[in-house]
Amino acid sequence: MKKPSIASRVGPSNSRFIPRLTVRASRINGRGLFPLTNLPARRKIGELHGELVKLPQARKAIESAAKIYFIELSRRLALDCSQGNHFKYLNHSCCPNCYLRVLQRRVEVYTLQRISSGTELTVDYGETPHRGGMKCRCGADNCKGLL
Repeated sequence: MKKPSIASRVGPSNSRFIPRLTVRASRINGRGLFPLTNLPARRKIGELHGELVKLPQARKAIESAAKIYFIELSRRLALDCSQGNHFKYLNHSCCPNCYLRVLQRRVEVYTLQRISSGTELTVDYGETPHRGGMKCRCGADNCKGLL
């Protein structure tokens, strides 16, 4: 019996609440993700999609990347969201309005607070392999300055 490839596709699970979102220019960095309607607090709004890759491969790619599209899932695996869905446009903020919840090989996106229509959706990227070498552009009062 042949073992499945590490490069498996990770797709959506069932979700009742499906917000209307759009990708457009961001004041933080490049393009960002914005809701077209108000979003309630503490609500799942979707999942990041991508390809499963080995963690060392992801870390090597991140070190020289201008944009971060990888999420560490475990000590062995990461999710490469570069070819994923619109949630790959979640920009970093030191004062985020959303958070990511890793459940085995899935990454869910939840709101932290009520978010008004047109407000950019952001998450805290946390520790990155850039080792403080990537400038943060979030503009939050408590901005750390670097990722």
